Amino acid sequence: MTEIRDRITPLIVERAPWMYRPIPGMRYIRGLMHLALAYDKTVAIGESLEHATSQQIMDAMGERLAKLVTVSGLSHIPTRGPALIVANHPTGIADGIILWHLISRVRPDLYFFANSDILRVMPQMIDMICPVEWRMDKRSREKTRETMQYVREATAADRLGVIFPSGRLAKRIGLKLHEREWMPSAAMLARKFDLPVIPVNLQARNSSLFYLFDKLHPTLRDVTLFHETLNKDRQPYRVTIGEPIPADQIDRNSEDGIEMLKKATLDLGGVDAPNVSLVRMSRYPLSKSWG
Repeated sequence: MTEIRDRITPLIVERAPWMYRPIPGMRYIRGLMHLALAYDKTVAIGESLEHATSQQIMDAMGERLAKLVTVSGLSHIPTRGPALIVANHPTGIADGIILWHLISRVRPDLYFFANSDILRVMPQMIDMICPVEWRMDKRSREKTRETMQYVREATAADRLGVIFPSGRLAKRIGLKLHEREWMPSAAMLARKFDLPVIPVNLQARNSSLFYLFDKLHPTLRDVTLFHETLNKDRQPYRVTIGEPIPADQIDRNSEDGIEMLKKATLDLGGVDAPNVSLVRMSRYPLSKSWG
């Protein structure tokens, strides 16, 4: 296996260990799954970007995926100074890539709060990824200290952070996506480091295959990770950026503060607020506008 393949395969094994069990016929099933989920395409892209910088990686992926994107409120992004973007999380990795594509032209100093798995594939992205552990059972004091130190240094460097406070993808209920509960860390960080918060609403969806797999079994859903990133060039995105909220307007109680930020974000969702309509955000011709 190539080095990139060696990095990607363990992520799939961890999410769907059954795919690698030595039982009759599994090799063929795995081959079909790899074909359906664009495994070889993912590896090829990874190999082409293996020695690229974090900015080059995000630029390349943004150019590849941001084909059907509309955005409004880009002028609300502060051109300088430390700040924090909070956003809902409808699709996965692509949410961050789309935001980079839109906002980096104003703020190339963006950094993202994200699971550290991406660093196992592209370790050079450490200058853009603030590793965070969303799973409560996996958290530790050491990991929390590392996250806080990253934010402290980024704030001192006047950088703009992006966080998806749910830490998980929105849940499908019928033909709508419902944002999951937000963890209070974003409100706490904003208060602690005096960061203005910019709410950003993303209207987007994953493929029908993703929602079918999600209904059948979580491990099937989880192995679509890369497929659901690469297919976003065929899915529309509508991005709405709200006005900055000063840190001193966020409730000192982090639980109440995060509810305020969540409401401000979801209220930007237009006619479908506070949810995402799977029907309205289905694939269709869409003109590109950068607002």
